Amino acid sequence: MNELNIIPKPVSAVIEDGSIDLAMLKSIALMHNSDDEKMTAVYLQKLLQPINALPITNFEKNKMDQIVLSIDPKSPLQAEGYQLIIGKDNGAYIKASTSAGLFYGFQTFRQLCPTELEKSVIPKNTEINNCKIIDHPIFGYRGMHLDVSRHFFDINFIKTYIDMIALHKMNVFHWHLTDDNGWRIQINQYPELTEKSAWRVDRRNEPWKEWSPIQPNEKATYGGFYTQDEIRDVIQYAAERSIMVIPEIEMPGHTSEVFAAYPELSCKGEFIPVNPGSYWPNVDIFCAGNDDVFMFLENVLEEVIDLFPGPYIHIGGDEAEKTHWENCPKCQKRIKDEKLRDETELQSWFIKKIEKYILSKNKKLVGWDEILEGGLAKSATVMSWRGMKGGIESAKAGHDVIMCPTSHCYFDYYQANPETSPEAIGGYTTLKKVYSFDPVPLDLSKEDEKFILGAQGNLWTEYVQTPARAQYRVLPRMTALSEVLWSGPGKHSYNNFYRRLSYLEKRFDQLEWSHAPGSFLVSFHTEKVSENKGISVQLTSEKPSETIRFTMDGSDPTIFSSEYTGAFNVNKTTILRAALFINGKLAGQISEKKLLFHKAVGKIIDYKTQYKNKYPGSGSSNLVNGITGSTSFNDGFWQGWERDDLDVVIDLGSETEINQIICGFLESQNSWIFLPTEVKVSFSNNNISYENEKSIAISDGENYGNKNRVEANINDIEQVARFVRITGTNRKICPDWHAGAGGDAWIFADEIIVK
Repeated sequence: MNELNIIPKPVSAVIEDGSIDLAMLKSIALMHNSDDEKMTAVYLQKLLQPINALPITNFEKNKMDQIVLSIDPKSPLQAEGYQLIIGKDNGAYIKASTSAGLFYGFQTFRQLCPTELEKSVIPKNTEINNCKIIDHPIFGYRGMHLDVSRHFFDINFIKTYIDMIALHKMNVFHWHLTDDNGWRIQINQYPELTEKSAWRVDRRNEPWKEWSPIQPNEKATYGGFYTQDEIRDVIQYAAERSIMVIPEIEMPGHTSEVFAAYPELSCKGEFIPVNPGSYWPNVDIFCAGNDDVFMFLENVLEEVIDLFPGPYIHIGGDEAEKTHWENCPKCQKRIKDEKLRDETELQSWFIKKIEKYILSKNKKLVGWDEILEGGLAKSATVMSWRGMKGGIESAKAGHDVIMCPTSHCYFDYYQANPETSPEAIGGYTTLKKVYSFDPVPLDLSKEDEKFILGAQGNLWTEYVQTPARAQYRVLPRMTALSEVLWSGPGKHSYNNFYRRLSYLEKRFDQLEWSHAPGSFLVSFHTEKVSENKGISVQLTSEKPSETIRFTMDGSDPTIFSSEYTGAFNVNKTTILRAALFINGKLAGQISEKKLLFHKAVGKIIDYKTQYKNKYPGSGSSNLVNGITGSTSFNDGFWQGWERDDLDVVIDLGSETEINQIICGFLESQNSWIFLPTEVKVSFSNNNISYENEKSIAISDGENYGNKNRVEANINDIEQVARFVRITGTNRKICPDWHAGAGGDAWIFADEIIVK
């Protein structure tokens, strides 16, 4: 053995000669006989029970065959660090300066033990290698989120989720307890929140986006809530595993479920049934001009604060639809009375008022990055989800930041081929992409970097109906994130991580935790080499140790096809097919791409309007990489613009004869993706003045249920130019005949071909 198969990978791990036999151990010895040492001893005792029943004793010098546990506050080990020595006195020593460090040392010891122990089965081999490990985390905040509003999960699964967090040495459970689809926490002062707001009409057998309207005679039967005693039990369970629980109580938006019980707290004052689907835009929100709203929220928060001992209270703050405030006389009066400029400042005023109350209770406010709008509350901690920008802005202003951008940390997104995977909300975030995440942006100074506390993975549950599906979504992406946050981004190679992952997944199997097999797709990456050599093509997969075979003549790859060994060049339009072969057999689907060799491939592209971070395609070269997308907007080759027009300039490098421009767009109206109403091209040699504009109008009509890739062709150009500007006009909002009428419309583009 050259390496210990531990995730997260330790700071230092040295394998030494020899081994110990777990079956020969005689006791678990406590160095200081503290309660925290006893707690970890009980975990060890339970783990090793199938091999032998080890008594818990006080430490005695010169005694052999013991597992010694020691918490010494005076130890030089970091707060969450530990030292693990296997083989000392024919036993093992786990040392730490805190209970958290000792617990993490136990988790490492656990991963060195046979996986059969997880199922209380006696393993065939009870020996483990001698080694010395010194370890500590890079980031102090290592979190996982779970939304229990959209789908309710019972206490047993909440504890299992905490067990999953604990195995990965993560230390925060962010419990999203309230949202439009159900209120999940007992509040004694407002019993109707759990009598009415925790239940909705059952639509679990219908796709989330297609849930049918509630009928007058239908009863709300699906949902649930946690009693305060259950919440105390979960908090204690988490604390015993060195995990802090952060509750989230949404405000001022994502609160329509409250209005099923207390409609007078909304702007319209109307009863709203708890919706089985998604309320976005918000149908109503808390009325910022109503003092009773703040009395309600303070009373709710008082009970929440009494329950949760941790320092943080999360108040949401995201996606608040401010048009309700624009049309509300009470809110307009509040703006006038408080001398605020607009509804954005009203949101800031709202958040700051809540923050003042939370601070009076010696707690800290946490919110999604929308709380930046209108001015950030003084001591607030920001969770940056809409990319990294909000986190950067907050850190530069001296605020603590938790990074969780959709690009890397949203585990409700697809992780493999959307066409063959369980339905997800969208996006495409592979295991490999999660492992590439760096929570600290490059453009922060060393001084500002200290405000990046860490990061967390988020699991929203629109398409997560069961505990097994929740596990499938987060495992093993949680595993990748845990190593990024513990060991540090870029410290180890993905190939090395993936090899160790195969051992940890055997432990998942013994624990009966569902985990995704990952993507079997072969990914294509291109870049322009030169006019003579053409396009350089790279083939990659999530499974680095497996063989990729490919063809360039349009035929399906077989075991006899060319094996990919490194980048190769293509100098003409080519149909490339590739697939993984595992144990000599085709694994997964064959990936196919038509590589388009044209004048713009690999050229510099300037985005006048930026694509949304949620749908970046392959990045800044996506529109000129020679690769087109499929009819799935999640396949990693489409860039999306929400409400904005597509507007880009391609620098061809020199004056070039242009005869034809072809722009590829996606039509997927069920997903609110429409063709542009018009495509324009214009030309310049100085990138200042553009002329000879040509355009083509597009009419897509009502086309539900169909997904098409459509090309807009502008022919007979006969122009010599260096710069080409291309715009695609977004219809801005979904048309009246669409189910999302009035909502933001999208444009998706994959390739701009210049001939």
